[in-house]
Amino acid sequence: MEIKAKVYKVDKAWLKGMASITIEHKDDKNKYDFKFVIKGIKIVDGKSGLFISMPSQKSANGEYKDICFPINVETRELITNVIMKEYNKEENYIPNDEDPLPF
Repeated sequence: MEIKAKVYKVDKAWLKGMASITIEHKDDKNKYDFKFVIKGIKIVDGKSGLFISMPSQKSANGEYKDICFPINVETRELITNVIMKEYNKEENYIPNDEDPLPF
């Protein structure tokens, strides 16, 4: 399994970036037989530093619930590490106030 991330930096109060990931799985013949994309992942500046927030939607009771998420800690750490590695690259695009985010 391979995970690739695309990150767009944002300079807002708590929102520091947006990311999308592509999860790819290769079969025995080295061809991709599975691809899955998740868009709308937020890179958030929290009290303990940066963390990722998976896409969510507001429920009937007003709480936000993730609509897709890693099932275990190892997968969450893998996704976080891939996104943060890409986030820390200097060449990532930083939109200005007039540019819409590409998500």
